[in-house]
Amino acid sequence: MSKPYYEHAGIVIYHGDCREVLPTLTEKVDLVLTDPPYGFNRFETDGKDYLDTVGPALQVAFSCLCDGGNMFVFTSTGEVVNVANAVAQPLKRMLWMYKPADCTYPLAGWLLTSEAILWFSNGSPMRLLERKPYRHDVYICNNIGREGVKGHPTVKPLSVMRDLASRCYEDCTILDLFMGSGTTLVAAKDLGRKAIGIEIEERYCEIAAKRLAQEVMPFTTQTTICTNESTGVLV
Repeated sequence: MSKPYYEHAGIVIYHGDCREVLPTLTEKVDLVLTDPPYGFNRFETDGKDYLDTVGPALQVAFSCLCDGGNMFVFTSTGEVVNVANAVAQPLKRMLWMYKPADCTYPLAGWLLTSEAILWFSNGSPMRLLERKPYRHDVYICNNIGREGVKGHPTVKPLSVMRDLASRCYEDCTILDLFMGSGTTLVAAKDLGRKAIGIEIEERYCEIAAKRLAQEVMPFTTQTTICTNESTGVLV
């Protein structure tokens, strides 16, 4: 197995191609939480052809799940069917992330300001914590582009990643095979979860390692995940 790029307090980063690193993982994970590239020349294919490469990687990641484990995959609303078919596993549900202040472009009169979050589960029962009061299945995020992370084009909101990561049990291990700037791992660290991140670009590994090296303020899932507990809105 490759030597970790970063390792501390249950958080591990591997610098390499996830298609090569994933088969070397020796233990099952409880949650896969990842945002595959939408075609940024990070693989040998680009554009819509990226699914030919990303799809098999997602399939291998799904095989790393323990029984009852779950996988959340971010994708554009126009690629829902393609990504679901690429994973080749039954789709449990689809969640949404609405970004009203994000840079976007119009399509036939609509502004494309939403992302889909595809939820897959490896059998039943699902190993997920049930949060109460219940939250809506749409994350409304007004802080896109204001996460304070420089050097990566598509940093996911930490509040959303924390909420999804908080759904697995406290002794769980979270896997992000397209780690990027490391937001999934930062969320896991904040929550006291173990996590594995894989990233093919070394400059992003460096960004993630620096973020993880920062001190973490005390974090309470019941009071910090959402600013409005009745609506589930994240700002």
